Formats: sequence, C-alpha cells, structure tokens
Amino acid sequence: MAVNFNEELIRVEYVIGEEVVTESITGTITIPEEKPPAERIIDVRDFGINNLQTTIEDGGVEITGNIEIGVTYVGVVPEDEPQQPVHFVEGSLPLRNFVDIPEAEPGMNVFVDIIIRRISFEQVRIPPLGEGEVFGGVRTIEVTVVVQKFVKVTEYRQITVITDVTGIPRENITEELLRIEDVIGENVLTVVVSGELRPPEEMGKPPIERVLNATAEIVGDIQTEITEDGVIVEGTIMGGVMYVGIVDQDQPQQPVHFMEDTFTFSEAIDVPGAEKGMNVHTNVFIQRVSYDVIRGPNGEIRTVEIDVVLRIFVKVTEPKQVRVVTDIISDLVEIERELLRVEDVVGEDTVHETVTRRLTIPDSDPFKPPAERIIEAQARIVDRDVTVEPGGVLIEMDIEGSIVYVGAVEEEPFQPVHFYEEVFTDDNFVDIPGAEPGMNAHVEVEVTKSSAELVNVNRQGNTRQVDMTVVIRKFAKVTEFRQMEIVTDIIVVSPVADEECPPSYVVYIVQAGDTLYKISRRYRTTVDALIRANPGIDPNNLRIGQKICVPSTIISPRG
Repeated sequence: MAVNFNEELIRVEYVIGEEVVTESITGTITIPEEKPPAERIIDVRDFGINNLQTTIEDGGVEITGNIEIGVTYVGVVPEDEPQQPVHFVEGSLPLRNFVDIPEAEPGMNVFVDIIIRRISFEQVRIPPLGEGEVFGGVRTIEVTVVVQKFVKVTEYRQITVITDVTGIPRENITEELLRIEDVIGENVLTVVVSGELRPPEEMGKPPIERVLNATAEIVGDIQTEITEDGVIVEGTIMGGVMYVGIVDQDQPQQPVHFMEDTFTFSEAIDVPGAEKGMNVHTNVFIQRVSYDVIRGPNGEIRTVEIDVVLRIFVKVTEPKQVRVVTDIISDLVEIERELLRVEDVVGEDTVHETVTRRLTIPDSDPFKPPAERIIEAQARIVDRDVTVEPGGVLIEMDIEGSIVYVGAVEEEPFQPVHFYEEVFTDDNFVDIPGAEPGMNAHVEVEVTKSSAELVNVNRQGNTRQVDMTVVIRKFAKVTEFRQMEIVTDIIVVSPVADEECPPSYVVYIVQAGDTLYKISRRYRTTVDALIRANPGIDPNNLRIGQKICVPSTIISPRG
C-alpha cells in the first residue's frame, strides 16, 4: 500500500514571550499663574494615557507615553472674593519603560495592556501661622502613580501541518489535537466621538458658571458585528462634567455640581478576509477627553461638548481544531519537523457583577464633615489576584470607591467640597469548563458604572453613611501554553521498478508531494544529476505516477 498524507496550511499566532511589570512613577503637577494656588486638594484622578507608543527592539519592548492627571482643589482667594472656590488643573507624568522579552525582534507584533493601579498625592500642609499671617497656598502638587504593564510579543507564522497519513500502521503514528485561533487579520482605528451635555433643569441642576473638568468612560458591553471584509464596533460612552453652578445671592455660593449623560458610537473597520461566523476580539481604549463650551447669545454657557479620542483594535480569528502528526516511526518515510509554540485556547467567558458596599465617612482621624449631597462617585480596581481552579477562574480584587461631596458645616465657609475614599474587597468565580490549575489566564476587569446615594439621613439633612454601587465587567480566557515538535513534511521512500530504462538505470514512481529535491535527498544525489538522466523533464510539474530514471551508479536509497 502506497504511503499518502494530507497537509494543511494554518496561520498561527506564535508566542515569543510575555511579561508583567509594575512600577511607581512620581512627578509634580504645576498650577499655572492664571489659576489661584491650592489650599486643599480635593481629588486626584487619571484621565488615561496619551501618546502611547510601543517599539519592539532586539530583546524587548520600549513603552513611552504620558499619564494624564487631573487635580480638583480648593483655591486660595482674597477675602473680598467668594470663598471655597473649587478649581481644576491638568498635567501629565511621563511614562517610559523597557520590558525585557529575550527573543523579541523588530517587525514582530506586540500587545500592551496598561492599568493604573493606584494614585496617591501629598496633601497641602499648612504651616503654623502667626497672628495676621495668611497662608498663600502652593502651586506644585506631588503625585505618585502605580502602573502595571502587561506586554506580550507574538509573530504570525504560516505553518504546514500534516493532518493524516495512510499506508503506515496507526500505532506507528503519534498525533495531537491542537485548538488554535486561525488569524484572519487585524486593524486599528483612531476616531473622535463627540457628545453634548446640558444641565438637566428637571433634576434641579443650576446653569453653568464655570466648567471644572470633563470625564468619559465606556459603559456596558462593546457590540461587534462581522461583515464581509470588516467589523462594525458599537458602544456607549458616559460623559460627565463637573462644574460651578450659578445660584441666587441668598444661596450658598460656588456650589459644585456634576452632570452626566450617554452618547453612542458606531465605527466600521476594514479586515480583509473577515466573514460572518468568525470570532472577533476587540479592545476599545479612551486615549483623551477634552471639552468645549457652547455659549448663548448673552454669553452664558448653555452646552458642554465633550470630545473623546478612541483607539479601536479588532482582530478576527477562526477557531479550529486540528489533529496534527507529531511523529512517525517507519523506514518507509523520512520526516521534517518544526517547533510549534502556541496558546491552546481552553475557553473564555464574560460576566457582569453588581457590588454594593456601605462607606462610612470618618468623624475622626482624619475628620471629615458629614455629607449633604453627592457630587460625583467613582470606583477603580486597585489590585486583583487571579487563580485558575478546576472548572474556572477565581478573581479576587480590591475596589477603591470614592466620592466628591458637599460637606455639612455650621460655620463659614459654607458648602465646602470634600473627598473621601475607601477600599473594599470582592471575589467572583468565572466558569471555564476544562480549566485546570497550572493553566494560564488572561483576565480583564473594569468598572463600567459607579453610583452612590446617601442613606440614614438625619433631620439636619446630612449623613455619614453612603451606599456605593459598582457594576464590574469581568472577562476571563484560559489558555494552555503548548510547545511541541510537529511534522511539517514527509519524504516517502518508495519502491523502484527495474523497467523502461536502460540497463544502467532503474525507475522511480513519483508519489504525492514529491519534488526533484526530495527525490535527490532520498537517493543521496543532486537535482542536476536527475535532470541529466531525464532529458525534457519539467522540475516544476511532476505528476503522480510519472516514471523517473535514476542512474544505478548513484542509487543508495534510504530505508
């Protein structure tokens, strides 16, 4: 029985290496001269990473960018001006790091996921003042950011695999089932998405005197639809504006308010070769948020337009299960092997969880006034621990919930704005059938929505208890890193027939997959010698069953 085999060309994402690096970055934010100096810091937050650049070099990946920082603070103003004015200033901290990936080379692919784990700042320290002395405030604020960077370097490779062999006893053939994501293509699109916000009068929000800052976050799930040669990506952005409201003279002055609303985006991204039924992997990242005010005929601010710069990455893959030949023991064939290093996908899932915790504003160490009104609530994941267990992934995390609120005080200045944060824990199990300890897990955890409300409000209209609700999206993908040698080519050692050639020649019958090069290797000769022995032969068009004369003086067949 003749030896025959089937082969298949697959395109795989060959894993070169990956690394996780955590670093602490400290810098200063400077308040410009046109703004008053700071008497007290209310809140410091990050607004994403701008100008993120990744460069693959020999032996690693260079990462550069700027961490955008926003500081909300109470300014120092003369006594004859409204007191407790709240201001906002922006700045950036440089991000630069080289992550070692020993086998990385220019031209390979890199995936970088950067997470801001924690932000801390030096509160303004007011020195002892003598009689008549006035604190002048500060213009520099020291900020420390803890950043975690995940870097993965891959290379797309087209590999020929042998999927079936006949003519050799099955017990002499070793096979492995390989689950892969056959990569069809990927693309990146950067777009600007805009939305307009107006103070909702029905909710008692005053008109705008001055905008402090604007924020944006992606809420809910990103929706994708694969079309022919492309992907449509749709989502919802929650835009927020913190502002100083215009109030009547008999009301507390300089009140700080927060308004938010949603707007959507829909973008089509070209991915040649994409078809319905394939899988799409999407990463939508907010690069920058800016705003413009739209004024009415009398100069009043009527609308705030928010511009959000989005970076949308899509990769289209087709899941495949391929049974590949890894070894053959037979004197009828010679095999060629290649080292394959891929991530075998075990499974993935996305879950949403709503977490509610009660925060208690402290009345000592440090003292914070009770809350009359919540201006803004935010939450972030500051730490997480991932463990692959039988049947799934356990995700344990620390959540930092924070509120900006109007404090209840009995003496001037009235309506001070304060900030309070508290860390609480949560854990969740994501079911991934087939997961086992020792496998790898890629986990994405993000806060998609956060809100807060006052509870147990007393007769004076204030409280120290706040219920915070956080909606968390968790994506878990379990893979098994596999490294194996697979058979990529088979050279059949075929029988020869001593006929139809001169006495000094023997006949070789061409088999499936044969080339003159393979035949020359089989008989330890050269392609030129075979061409001379077979005048008129077309080396590029050998036919199965074709007879080739091989000079007997050079025949020393293998096997």
